[in-house]
Amino acid sequence: MKKQDNASLTPASSILASGQLPASDSLPSVPEGDKPMDGVARQGLLKIAADQRAEIDQAMEQLWSDRASIAKDLGTLAPDADKGAALNARMLAAREANRKVQALAAYTDEQEALANHAVVGHLNTAASDIEHMAQKNPQIAARYARVLAVVTQRRDAIAAGMARAKAKKAAEPKKA
Repeated sequence: MKKQDNASLTPASSILASGQLPASDSLPSVPEGDKPMDGVARQGLLKIAADQRAEIDQAMEQLWSDRASIAKDLGTLAPDADKGAALNARMLAAREANRKVQALAAYTDEQEALANHAVVGHLNTAASDIEHMAQKNPQIAARYARVLAVVTQRRDAIAAGMARAKAKKAAEPKKA
């Protein structure tokens, strides 16, 4: 395999080697014993439309800032201001945590795709070099059977996908 130093990396290949990742053991996990809500329970939840978040936030702020006058105006029917403040704080914290987690998920998904691409490219190069050298020394291929097997599996899967696409295209009616 041809050796590359960092100075010889092309802009595209340097992207594959970049992208700081958080240590997986530093990421929080779902609380122990948590069970996701089933679809029926989740469907019954009151929802906030994305385009109504600002209005909800302003309404909750008004309940808090006008809590004294609301208590006077509504008497025993006045909402519990402290409970409202706690609920609002939890909603805002959950919203911000969700935003960060979604952004991190998108980022790490992209980083995984880049890493997968780099690894497969590395394996392809190694397999090509092994196959080349095995023409001169056939015992080499047996020593790297796993490398050659995974590359062969990928080649076979690509060929099968291309054959399916070709068959699907051939089965489509011709346009006049």
